Amino acid sequence: MDKKIIVVAGAIVVVGGGFIAHSMAGKAAEQQIQQSIEAIEKDPRIDVSDVDIRKGWGKTSLIAQLDVVDVPGVGGELAMDVGYLSREAEGTMTFNGEALEGVVHFTTELDSERYDYRFNTDELGAHGGTLTLERIEGEGYVDNQHRHFALNMRIPKVRVEDASGNLEISDFATELEHNISAEAGKGRSHARFAMGEGRVIVDNGDGPMEAISLGEAEIRSTATLDGDTLSSRFYFAATDAVVMDSEPGHAELDITAESLDYAVFDAVADVLERHLEDADGQQVLTPEQQQALSRDIRQTLWQQVHTLLAHSPVLNLNTLDIDTELPMLGRANVELSGRLAFDGDDLPREATQALLAKLDAETHRIDQAKQGRPSMSLDAVQAELAPRVSAELNVAQLPDALVAELPPAFQALLEKDEAPHIFAWENGQPLYNGEPLAKALAQ
Repeated sequence: MDKKIIVVAGAIVVVGGGFIAHSMAGKAAEQQIQQSIEAIEKDPRIDVSDVDIRKGWGKTSLIAQLDVVDVPGVGGELAMDVGYLSREAEGTMTFNGEALEGVVHFTTELDSERYDYRFNTDELGAHGGTLTLERIEGEGYVDNQHRHFALNMRIPKVRVEDASGNLEISDFATELEHNISAEAGKGRSHARFAMGEGRVIVDNGDGPMEAISLGEAEIRSTATLDGDTLSSRFYFAATDAVVMDSEPGHAELDITAESLDYAVFDAVADVLERHLEDADGQQVLTPEQQQALSRDIRQTLWQQVHTLLAHSPVLNLNTLDIDTELPMLGRANVELSGRLAFDGDDLPREATQALLAKLDAETHRIDQAKQGRPSMSLDAVQAELAPRVSAELNVAQLPDALVAELPPAFQALLEKDEAPHIFAWENGQPLYNGEPLAKALAQ
């Protein structure tokens, strides 16, 4: 065979094969985009319209209009490109609604279950310029199958302003993550908000003035699931807090809860989710809806009291440390720590039922005569529950104004001995620094 014919045939095969491969890759890219837009369309919180998918050389492009259903005025145009040999999409989301304006650049990995993403923007504005977010950078993921998500975001400058003044925050950071799996008995739900510094400027009639300023501040909340046991921690700290030209102060609060039964919180979450679904996207619940939500949460908690106590919950006040100056109140100094625990081993259900019946009767939620008497008397309930409770409060410092409001015997106790003052409840008896409280008060 002539070599020229072989070369031409080979070229036809290569070029033809290239076009076939290009076509197959193009269809794969289109399929990825189609799956992504279908996943968005399934989300009832987002309205998708004007979808346009086009295949070009080396990529497939998408343009669509997205609007947040529950937040009027938040929405805009999504533009996204997917390369034929890539599972990563690049694009922009241009917000042009009344509530949010700006352009967000993003990349995201396309998957039917989990989407990892990164984004950045020069500036986002909201509410006609009342909120400005500058140079945002963020990353995270969304797992549609397990309803897990994460978001880490950094904003060098945040500004909120209205007719009365403005709020300025620098180095603002957000961490959000939820990957709790009740079936697997593991995971955590975490939220953290932190800033480098912030200040509130108000107009007092004579011009702008700094009403409040803060140095570094942080709020952190973390819940961790291990089996059927939930543990949680709440932490708050603020430094260099100044109110109306006062001397700088600080505050720190650290609380942990241990041995909580996850079923209790899952039951409350179900109530919240059901009522929010019934609200059908309303931003504010009606008074009737708020009453119904409050009633159902109270009823659910009442039903779960025994489950909660039987799990032997523990509440720790690791730190409450406040040293600040407040207008007209002067310097406030507080330094406390403590612990509250309940021993729920072999807790009889009759005891919690009798206690709840008593509380219901006192708050007039039930008619005791119609409900019937509980199987345990109140004396028996007290004898059963009191020894199960243990508590300790370590008082290192209290404000003079607060001490002055205490009964004279407690004032004398706090003024007589040097700190720390340890108040406790053990085996059904109140104690002070290890001895019976009544004895300490009598001295």
